[in-house]
Amino acid sequence: MLLRPAMRTLMFLAVFSIFFSIPSQANPPTKEQIFQVASLAARDGEYDKAIDFFRKVLEIDPRFAPAYSSLGMVYQARGGDDGPAQALRYYKLAVDIDPRLVETWNNLGRLYYSTGQFVNAEKAFLKSLELRPTQTDIELVIGWVYLLGESRAEDAIKHFQAGLAGGDDDMAHYGIGLSDILLGDRFKVLDEITELRRRHKEDLAAKLENMVRGRVKIDSHPGSPLVTGVDQGESVFNKELQGLAASGFNNGADKKGIQVRLKGPLAN
Repeated sequence: MLLRPAMRTLMFLAVFSIFFSIPSQANPPTKEQIFQVASLAARDGEYDKAIDFFRKVLEIDPRFAPAYSSLGMVYQARGGDDGPAQALRYYKLAVDIDPRLVETWNNLGRLYYSTGQFVNAEKAFLKSLELRPTQTDIELVIGWVYLLGESRAEDAIKHFQAGLAGGDDDMAHYGIGLSDILLGDRFKVLDEITELRRRHKEDLAAKLENMVRGRVKIDSHPGSPLVTGVDQGESVFNKELQGLAASGFNNGADKKGIQVRLKGPLAN
C-alpha cells in the first residue's frame, strides 16, 4: 500500500524521535540529517516537530545560519501571538551570522512590511538586491514598499520598471499608474489605463480611472503610508491596496506548510 507523503513524513519523524531517545548511539545523526528531517516536518505543516528538530541542529552547531532562518519561516507560518516576533528574532539571528542569505533578507523584508515597518522593509529588500541584483520579483516588491509604505512615487516607478524587465506584470503597470497619479501626470496614467485594458484587466484600469476622476480620495505625504478611500482611519494604509500588492509578497509560508530550500551544501 502506498502512503501519502505526509504520512511517510510522520512515520519518519516517529522513527527519528525514537532514535534520539536512545541514550548512547555509536553514530548519532549529523546536523545535516537532522536539518533535513526538520525541513520535511516544516514542509508538511508539522511545525512543533520542526521547531524541535531545528533546535537540535542548533545544539550541535549554534552558528548554523540556515537553521535560524528556517525557524523564522516556521514561526511565521505557524502564526499565533508570538509568531511574528519569533520569526523576526530568528531571521535577524540568521543574517547576523551569515549576511549572504538572500532569501532570509527577503523574508525579513516581507515580515517588516506586514507589520508596517516600511523603512526596515526597504533596507532588507535593498540588501537582498545588493547580493543578487537580478531579482525582478523583489524589484516589484520594493516598488510597493516605496509606494504604499512611504508614498515615494518616483522611487516606486524605478523599481516597478525594473521589475517589468523580467516579464509582463499587471500589478506593476497598476503601480506605475498609481505612482503617476501621485506625481500629477495624468497623461502617463492614461497610458497605464490603456495598457491594463489591453491586458483585459478592467478592474485595475477602473480603479485608476476612478482615482484620476477624483472619485476616490488619495492622501499622500512623502515618508508616510499611502492612504485612499473615505474611512482612512481603519488601517495604516488602505486594505484594498495592500491586498492588491499582496501577491508580490508571497513567500510560500502558509497554513499548508512551507518549503525549506537550500542552495549548495549544508555548511555555514
